[in-house]
Amino acid sequence: MNKVSHLTQGQVDMYRVRCYDGFAGLPAAHRSLVDGARQGDFFGDPEWFAHVMQHFYPGAHQVRVYALERAGSGEPLLLMPFRACLIDYAAFGSRTLGSISHPENYATLAMIFAPDVTDREHLLTCLLRSFRKNSDALPGLPVDMLRVWPVDTASDNGRMLRRALKKAGFWTQVYANSYNRYEDTVGLSYDAYFAQRSANLRYSVRRRQRALEKAGKLELALYDGTEGLDEAIADYTAVSLGSWKEAESMVSEDMLALIRLTAAKGCMRLGILRFDGVPAAAQFWIVAGGVGHCSRLAYHEDFKQQAVGVVLTNFMISHVLEDDHVSRIDFGYGEEDYKGGWMKDARDYYGFLAFNPRTRAGLLHGLKNILGRPVKRLVKAVLVMLRLRQPETAEPVRGRAASGNAAVDR
Repeated sequence: MNKVSHLTQGQVDMYRVRCYDGFAGLPAAHRSLVDGARQGDFFGDPEWFAHVMQHFYPGAHQVRVYALERAGSGEPLLLMPFRACLIDYAAFGSRTLGSISHPENYATLAMIFAPDVTDREHLLTCLLRSFRKNSDALPGLPVDMLRVWPVDTASDNGRMLRRALKKAGFWTQVYANSYNRYEDTVGLSYDAYFAQRSANLRYSVRRRQRALEKAGKLELALYDGTEGLDEAIADYTAVSLGSWKEAESMVSEDMLALIRLTAAKGCMRLGILRFDGVPAAAQFWIVAGGVGHCSRLAYHEDFKQQAVGVVLTNFMISHVLEDDHVSRIDFGYGEEDYKGGWMKDARDYYGFLAFNPRTRAGLLHGLKNILGRPVKRLVKAVLVMLRLRQPETAEPVRGRAASGNAAVDR
């Protein structure tokens, strides 16, 4: 599919919007833009989006890549991949475009701009505005709702997206998506990083590693490609099945496929700790876009007392800092206490539900979702005043933003 719709923004700039069924059908100039975006960043690679679609959005979701181009030359200025569906739970049966995002938020919303673009917000607004309008040339438009996530609302791109949605005429509800531990490490050596950890953690790492080295043969191995991968995956699986974690979270079909895909792309870092030849701990990291993502980690219950997980984590962090020179380490989503010892910073990721008030479904679902919460709060407050309901206990706030808060832009 290669559909085109013309639009005019103001009196000077003219653009057109094209829609493609996927990355394979993109023209040469557009493919070049994608190739530039994925250089060094696995999460901009079409194979990454294909993996996410195959394992998390099969059947009822269709890939659509929207391109904002110069009307005269066809030069691509902005590419955004989406999945089109009618089954989003917030607006079931309505025309929805959603991000092709992994449930674990490895990467924020994909917006691929041409490198020489200066006014990104203007172009993004133009593309988003086109989604609200009828178009015989573009399938599935106008949309009733957009679901875009994950978004770091404190980042430049997050603020830009929020403003662009508002300028484009969407009613936007912001919802908490996940909690993330990370640390910026630009120019930071492993020694400098380790010196900034707590005295307790530094002591524990050194003591545990020395104890393992004295008690038997300690082997710390790291795999970053396809060589020896089958053996590494076998050890990773053995550790996972003997760990406290649910096996499905560690050795699911999609996770093993992701390990093999990242190995083929050269961005996998699979660490195995063996003690006397027995796999005792395993970690799967992805290094992409200058960020080291800790995706999976586990230790075998038989080695719990030796704290093999602490030793392997220290080894993996040393590698991504000294060999990969990452500018950030990301410990993924989740609020586990141990992450705070390794990572100094935390943030909340959010999602945006953006409703199109021009369509009947967009208007109805927008009113239901956006006005529904304050109405429910008002009803609860009245019931509490009448002593027909007990007041609710406020949940503690963690991270840099309250997970239960919702904001609305109209």
